[in-house]
Amino acid sequence: MKYSIPILCMALIASVCAAVELTIFANEEYRPVSYKDQHGMASGVASEVIKRHELRTGDKIKLEMSSWRRAYELALKGQGGIIGLSKTKERLSLFDYSEPVYDVIVTVVVKKGKEFPFRSVHDLKGKLVGMTNGASYGAEFNAALEAHLFTADFNYLSAARFKKLLHDRVDCVVFGGGQQGLQQALSSDPELLANQDQFVILEHPLIYDPVYLGFHKSMNMKSFINTFNKTIKEAKYTGILPKTKN
Repeated sequence: MKYSIPILCMALIASVCAAVELTIFANEEYRPVSYKDQHGMASGVASEVIKRHELRTGDKIKLEMSSWRRAYELALKGQGGIIGLSKTKERLSLFDYSEPVYDVIVTVVVKKGKEFPFRSVHDLKGKLVGMTNGASYGAEFNAALEAHLFTADFNYLSAARFKKLLHDRVDCVVFGGGQQGLQQALSSDPELLANQDQFVILEHPLIYDPVYLGFHKSMNMKSFINTFNKTIKEAKYTGILPKTKN
């Protein structure tokens, strides 16, 4: 019995030492996955699952919100993880991935009265398409972009992209987040909110794009990823996260 206190102390020390402290980067304009709320605080699916992981493990995670380009560049340098990352052939050679966190519904949004038939990326031919900097919307879309099937108008601010659409400066906007994400984006700006009935999501989604937590391979974070995968599984089981398709 006299050894119980030292043993308890050693257990506590071991627990503290085992806890992880790290930074995870995220896009501040990727509703409903990751975004800043009206108070400038991190919100969305990514924030919720990270909070769940901290409670489950005792890990301390700083969720740093920025433009997607900056978040991706910092993750490439191995300065932290990145959540909301989709898979591409190039990225698979650079990053270690978690299990899918969330299925993003990538849609095409147009101004009311300017709808057009849309079934595949080829229906964007000749159009001026608003999209975020550095985004990847699947291999077919990326190939069409590189082949100049359409012209991309880049802006990482969703409000800026939708204002261009409202004022007929682009033909459409490619947007990840479905109806829920669109409503959140429009609600963040007074002009867009006042004209929310002017935005229409074309019926056929461009792609269902699963997104992940990733770490540059140089960081050697596979052990952490395995632990985080357990949080993802638990969050889906309890309904905190919707179940993904794969």
